Amino acid sequence: MYACVEENNQSRDPQVHWIRVFEMEKGEGRRLLEADPYYAPPEVPEDGHFYVPVQCPASAGTRRAPRCARPAPPGPEPTACVVVDYDWCIGCRYCMAACPYGARHFNWGKPAIPTDALNTKTHVLGNRPRPQGVVEKCTFCIQRTRDGRYPACAEACPVGARKFGNLLDPDSEIRYIIEHKRVLVLKEELNTLPKFFYFYAT
Repeated sequence: MYACVEENNQSRDPQVHWIRVFEMEKGEGRRLLEADPYYAPPEVPEDGHFYVPVQCPASAGTRRAPRCARPAPPGPEPTACVVVDYDWCIGCRYCMAACPYGARHFNWGKPAIPTDALNTKTHVLGNRPRPQGVVEKCTFCIQRTRDGRYPACAEACPVGARKFGNLLDPDSEIRYIIEHKRVLVLKEELNTLPKFFYFYAT
């Protein structure tokens, strides 16, 4: 989560996080709406709990554009990554209302990034600092993935729990996981065709 913040020049004050991690009690089922995003135990993981990261699922939807991109173009990039053009965003927040995953975030206050923490390797549709009054979201680190690198969250994960790859490549690691592991997507009943999968390692 904090690798994402550092890579993508997210505001530190007020804090903006494109990845939210929910804490749930084991045996609780899949009631994500009842999960706690503001937990503060002395140690993580806490006994009897598990953790679910939620971010933009890069939905395709049943039409040409995902739900969030329909009210506020531009929409998906050729790579299927949904981005926001901060020069065009007027801050109406219709895209936030349309996103069923809560993956879009509005800059209510003037974003603050310490000068020594600013990532200067930026992309116009990715991690350049955003002004107040626009919506921002995960871009799967477009500034990195377009150069053949992993998103910051996947690269920083110490146990390799995050995977990133080309779903169209039948020999990719991500395709192997989808075809050989138990896989689920959030809010499958909405038919948004997300490209963010959760899988069981065993």
